Amino acid sequence: MTEPLMTVGLGAIVAYLGKDGVSKLLGPTADYLGGEIKQLAEVRITNLKKIFLNAQKKADVNLEDSKTHAVPPKVLKVIVNDASYSDDLITTEYFGGVLASSRTKIPRDDRGARIAKVIESLSSYHVRAHYIIYSNIINLFKESDYNICLQKDRDEMQIYFPFEVFAKAMDFSDDELNNAQLLDHIFHGLARDGLIDESWVYGDKHRLESYTGFSTDPGIVCKPSPFGVEVFLWAFGYGKKPLSFAFTEKCVTTIDAIEALLPGIVATGIKKST
Repeated sequence: MTEPLMTVGLGAIVAYLGKDGVSKLLGPTADYLGGEIKQLAEVRITNLKKIFLNAQKKADVNLEDSKTHAVPPKVLKVIVNDASYSDDLITTEYFGGVLASSRTKIPRDDRGARIAKVIESLSSYHVRAHYIIYSNIINLFKESDYNICLQKDRDEMQIYFPFEVFAKAMDFSDDELNNAQLLDHIFHGLARDGLIDESWVYGDKHRLESYTGFSTDPGIVCKPSPFGVEVFLWAFGYGKKPLSFAFTEKCVTTIDAIEALLPGIVATGIKKST
């Protein structure tokens, strides 16, 4: 039996977006927010407001097609039932992008539910690290001719993060820096879910030299994956774009709280001959 959609107080969201704004964003699926209303905890309502506002911003250019486009109910169910538990800034960005990307005129196109479920299964550490990795990879290889779907090209898109730079971007506290399992949690988790290539490594300069080909400070080496790029695109409202779109100037994926291109990041793969 299909799990029912947990409905929320529509008035709480309408107060932020307006009834017309909610209807334009969700299309006919907005009806799922009415009917027999179950009140959620206030904090979940607040989280949903942030997600809806983020989605509205990312979908803004297309909202006039609300009579023909809708967010599939299956996607909305994940957002309301699961995403509403997260108040993390970047996770909110990701869920908002998925909601915006999910607006479609093809009723069965519920791919966003799968992407939202993947994001929901990640810890806030995973999501932040995913953003840091891909925002830097995409900026380093912007307008290049690399094909993310080819393993040989992904090998050449390998990058190195100095550990201090990565830790600062992750906003690690002293307690987090002293947690010996945290990097394993982050990178094993991302690799296990296919969000980065499985051949990642971290350590001191002696361990990293065989991966980078040169001496480095302690740090992290990793490569992108096609699914990692796909999730990244969905997170910023570009779910219908080809993977190659991520590496174009038109792909805007900035988050004010984090630098898009960190200092000391080095592309370590063998460069293509020109």
